[in-house]
Amino acid sequence: MTQYRQTWLWIGLGIAFIGILYLLKGILLPFLAGLLVAYAMNPAVTRFEKMGISRTFGTLFMILSFFLLIGLLLFIAIPFIQAELLRLSSQVPQYGNRIMEALKPVYDEASRYIEPHDMERLRELGGTYLGDVVTWGIRLFSGILTSSLALANLISLIVITPVVAFYCLRDWNKIINTIDRWLPRPYEPTIRRLFREINATIGGFARGQAIVCLMVGIYYSITLTLINLDFSLVVGPVIGVMAFIPYVGALVGFLLSIGIAFAQFSDWISIGIVAGIFIFGQTLEAYIFIPYFVGDRIGLHPVWIIFALLAGGVLYGFIGILFALPVAAAVGVLVRYGIEIYLKSPYYLGESSSKKKRSHETANSSS
Repeated sequence: MTQYRQTWLWIGLGIAFIGILYLLKGILLPFLAGLLVAYAMNPAVTRFEKMGISRTFGTLFMILSFFLLIGLLLFIAIPFIQAELLRLSSQVPQYGNRIMEALKPVYDEASRYIEPHDMERLRELGGTYLGDVVTWGIRLFSGILTSSLALANLISLIVITPVVAFYCLRDWNKIINTIDRWLPRPYEPTIRRLFREINATIGGFARGQAIVCLMVGIYYSITLTLINLDFSLVVGPVIGVMAFIPYVGALVGFLLSIGIAFAQFSDWISIGIVAGIFIFGQTLEAYIFIPYFVGDRIGLHPVWIIFALLAGGVLYGFIGILFALPVAAAVGVLVRYGIEIYLKSPYYLGESSSKKKRSHETANSSS
């Protein structure tokens, strides 16, 4: 088989694999989540093996510890979040009226250009519909937390994910060795190098970004609580969780906090302090947290990270968002390798330059 045909064979297999994943996206969540858990825990289980602990026992210990911790956090957090959301939903109409009062100078200025009855109608509609929409959204989210949580997916996550994670983690070395035996022999060194780079990129980015999310959540929870902002213990963790999307988490948290501040405080100094907290927090995240904990591990510009998250969400829903960054990191490694090959090829150098370069390399190797 010529190299040209091999290339098209692998491209066809890749397209077929992506198509199968798209067709099966409705049942992939527990399996991919289990694989992700196994991937994250493999270094710890490998250390257990080096300490003389059997891989089966180390796997069982890590899986039980992980899911017990998750269950405990959900058991504690969900009732608290539900209560806070219900309290927020009950106060939304009052918040809407306070925001409208705070924005009264803007309305007064606009009334110079708009008829008085139109301004009054606009004010009533704004207060009514803003309160209705926010209250409906909060009650919907609170109901999801306490009732269904997309019942089928929740049951599959609870039941199937631990099983998949256990078997993948226990048999990790066997799986890797099997895949290794399937690699085409002529390209084995190159594929191994690319997989090592992908593994280092994904692992480093995941660990660094998790620390950044934790630090950001702690920072906003503490600072917003110190200024007595309502629902700070909900807003802070929400910002921390959303921090894995560059700029989006901070923007959503800023708008949410400023809205609550407008409704809660009557003086501009307190509102300005909330804004200052976010300016300082964004500076910390951009110039200290991310450079120190993440650095350039993923090798992708923030705009492309946002694009990857949106594309993953459009194509595969929540699963796409969950795996968008690992896939983007892997694609980034492959693209950089492709560019490296291209810069050495006749398509970039030209036929004559490429021949000279090959003859020069041959002469160097023979000497």
